[in-house]
Amino acid sequence: MKPTKAFIIMMKGHQISEQYAKICADSCDKVGMPWEYIEWFHGTTKEVATKSWAAVTSNVKNYQTFKPQNAKAQCATSGHAMAWCKVRDHNEPAIIFEHDAILLHNIDIDIPDNLIVALGYKIQKPEQYNHEAAGPPTCITETTNNGHEGAHAYAITPNTAVSLLKELETNGIPGAIDNTHFLKTRKTKVPIKIMSPTPAIGWLRESTIWKSSANKNYPFIDSFKNHFTE
Repeated sequence: MKPTKAFIIMMKGHQISEQYAKICADSCDKVGMPWEYIEWFHGTTKEVATKSWAAVTSNVKNYQTFKPQNAKAQCATSGHAMAWCKVRDHNEPAIIFEHDAILLHNIDIDIPDNLIVALGYKIQKPEQYNHEAAGPPTCITETTNNGHEGAHAYAITPNTAVSLLKELETNGIPGAIDNTHFLKTRKTKVPIKIMSPTPAIGWLRESTIWKSSANKNYPFIDSFKNHFTE
């Protein structure tokens, strides 16, 4: 089945996050993708991180040993776990966006079970990617270097969401979402691929977690590289 909704993780009451999330929501409206905010926790204390995990499920283990010991990163990671709960309960494939993502094309491709499907790369200026010339996605293909930089935009099915949540409940929290589920150091057993042409981007601006935004990407797939301007 094709994605029927987008869940946008944002920090309620955080001015920058709310601004970013509004742009993301507007981009969904522009292409006709229904969306829902996940108004999530933010803060710098252990108490906030603990509350964020408790809001996902009482069965998640080892969040106290999460590395790095950064409450903001913990909240970001638990926000993705809550998004998986939302996809599970939605019972149809869905898109998960961090607040700084932008959807450029609607998605008319079936999402397979047992797969994280990345939707696009991180860039500093949206106009660097000529998405109109590239066109909407036509297939799902292999990522480069066996991973993808960033959890800003991806699609999963309800069955995949159940598998990801089961891993958390069985194995605990091994680290931040990028490291555990997207980079080539990933810890999950769920494989990752990418849509081509890519229908979304992560728009790099001021980070709400780190001192500066992580601007690295693995080498682009051809359909993106051929329509990207430095």
